[in-house]
Amino acid sequence: MASKARCVTCDDCFFRKSHLCALALPEPCPTFRPATAGAMVAPRQARLVMGANERLTPAAAGAA
Repeated sequence: MASKARCVTCDDCFFRKSHLCALALPEPCPTFRPATAGAMVAPRQARLVMGANERLTPAAAGAA
């Protein structure tokens, strides 16, 4: 049996808890970040996967 997922609210957001939010919305906005132990948790980023025909050149890698 699946457990019910907890609904997040603006009161769970780092920005709201830090008094940095100026929005008055009925639901969390796209910039919602969970407040965990007083710190902001960054969202997970997608893994970079290069195609078979792609190659990272020194200029693209940031080398001059």
